[in-house]
Amino acid sequence: MKHLIKVVKGTPVVSTEVIATEFGRRHDNVMQNIRSLIETGHLGVLDFKESSYLNKQNKSQPCFELTERGFLIAMPFIGGDKARDGQVRLVDGFISYREKAKQEAAIQAERDLARVEYRPMTNAIKSSRESEGKEAEHYHFSNEANMINRIVLGVTSAKFRKDNDIGKAEAIRDYLTAEQIRAITELQRADTVFINMGWDYDKRKAELTTMFERNHRQPLIEEQHRLAA
Repeated sequence: MKHLIKVVKGTPVVSTEVIATEFGRRHDNVMQNIRSLIETGHLGVLDFKESSYLNKQNKSQPCFELTERGFLIAMPFIGGDKARDGQVRLVDGFISYREKAKQEAAIQAERDLARVEYRPMTNAIKSSRESEGKEAEHYHFSNEANMINRIVLGVTSAKFRKDNDIGKAEAIRDYLTAEQIRAITELQRADTVFINMGWDYDKRKAELTTMFERNHRQPLIEEQHRLAA
């Protein structure tokens, strides 16, 4: 179903070439139907755009790309030997895209929150070190992050990168599920409080582990592998 609907500048569309195939009609006839709907004003400028595709001879041919609204308006006027089956597949394709977009938006919101919650934790580490008359080094931050990653994912960020072939410049949160990111955010927030309370590393780790085991399945890396399968 993924090959039926494509995304252009964030908008899901279906081409008349795909519609013709799915409905069992000649493409030039489908194009004629769409042009007629455009001329009568039934399809507005936001419902379609002119485009092109490569035919079997690898030659560029004109087509229209219809938005979901444009397709739903045009659908009853197209017909064809496989119209009913084609309608079901294409409607399901648009629904599938909306569901996927909704899930991705939710995950992105969790990523953004995790990024925001990371800063107070690093600030707490800096303040803690300064109160001891010492300077916070890079490894202090990475050690804290790795502690939380081990609790949530069962591995350090370096191991996670290696296992998932993630480059050093990429954020591992972009490869995590919403539940994994949410768990990391919760522990980051709690860790910030514990650092400010003056708890040492071992005490923070023990309490964060208890919190995680109480609220989540563990380790969540197993959920990651299940979803990827």
